[in-house]
Amino acid sequence: MDEPTAALDPLSTARIEELVGRLRGRYTVVLVTHNLQQAARVSDYTALLYRGQLVETGPTPELFTAPREERTEQYLTGRLEG
Repeated sequence: MDEPTAALDPLSTARIEELVGRLRGRYTVVLVTHNLQQAARVSDYTALLYRGQLVETGPTPELFTAPREERTEQYLTGRLEG
């Protein structure tokens, strides 16, 4: 799913996120988003890609609270320049 909720209102976004939750466990769902809050809410694992390179991957709670890579920390805090 590539930015599946980018143009949706909050209620529709919540419905899509609920659907992803119901699919979890039966299917592998790959969700591409720039919305960090959404990634934290719906994903089990997160991968940070920057300029075509895989920077870091790991369980979502760990990646968001204790990233191993400096670029991940910079992205999460809004300090990584595009």
